[in-house]
Amino acid sequence: MSTQPTIAILFPGDMGAQIAKALVKNNYTVITAGEGRSTRTLENIKSIGIDDVGSLQNIAEQADVVLSLTSPEGSLKVAKNIMCCLENTDNRPVYIDLNSNTPEIALTIEKLFSSKNIQFINGAVMGASKDIPDHGTLIVSGEHRKVFLDLFSSVFKIKDAGEKTEAASAYKLLFSMINKGMNALFFETMTAAAHFGILDELNGSLQEFLPGTYQDLMKTTPTYPQHIFRRIDEMKGLTDMLKSENLPSVIASGTAETFERVYKSGIFENENFEGVIETLQSFKKLSS
Repeated sequence: MSTQPTIAILFPGDMGAQIAKALVKNNYTVITAGEGRSTRTLENIKSIGIDDVGSLQNIAEQADVVLSLTSPEGSLKVAKNIMCCLENTDNRPVYIDLNSNTPEIALTIEKLFSSKNIQFINGAVMGASKDIPDHGTLIVSGEHRKVFLDLFSSVFKIKDAGEKTEAASAYKLLFSMINKGMNALFFETMTAAAHFGILDELNGSLQEFLPGTYQDLMKTTPTYPQHIFRRIDEMKGLTDMLKSENLPSVIASGTAETFERVYKSGIFENENFEGVIETLQSFKKLSS
C-alpha cells in the first residue's frame, strides 16, 4: 500500500459524508461510486470534494482501502457487490465495514473476503454523524485492525476492541442497549402516564429528581422520529446475538418491542422534535 492510500467511501450519506470530510481535510484521496445514488448523496460528493469514479467496478480497481458506511441491512449486499467487482481485477484493497452489524453478519462478511485473501476489518461508529471526528469514536476489531489504527489514528478517535472479528459488533450493540434501553424505559413510562392523565406532572418530576438522566436523554430522544425503525432492527439484532450465546436477552427484546409499539402508534410520524420534553409530551396523542 502506498504511503498515501486512496480511500473509497461506500457511501457518503450522513455518516459517510462526515468521515469523508475528515479524510479530505487531512489530505487523503477519497473516492466513491456515485452511480445510482440519491441527489443528496451526489450533493455530498460534490460539496466535500470526493472524487466520483462512477461505478463500483472502478472502486474495486482503484481503491487501496474501502470503507463501507451504508447500513446494517445493506452491508452484506454492498460487500457481495464489491466482491463481484474484485473478480475482474487483481487489485486487493483492505475492506473495512463500519456498519454496526451483528456478530453473525460480521463473520459472514469476513469469510467472504478471506476466501480471496482480502484483509477484512470489522468496525462500528459510536456517536452521531455530527460528532465525527472530534467526539465520536470508531471501534475496530479483527486480525488486521492494526492497518486501520496505523492509517487513521491521527484523524479519528479509535477504540481497539481486540482480535476477535465480531468484538466491535458486540461492543456497539451492548453499548446501545444501555442508552436505547433508557429511552425505551422512558417511552414505556410515558405511555402509561398518558393513559392515567399524569404525563406532564410525571415528566416534571422526572426532570427534577433525575436531572443527569434527563441531560443524557436530551442527546438521543429527539432523534427517534427519524431513526426509531433502525433502532428496532438494532435491538432485534442484539436480542438474536444474546440468545445465540445463551445470555439473558429480556431487556434487549423488551426494548425492541417497546420501540415497535411506539413506531406503530404513529405518534412520531412526520415529527421533528427539538428537545426531550417535547418528544415525551407527544405521548399525549396515545390518550386522545
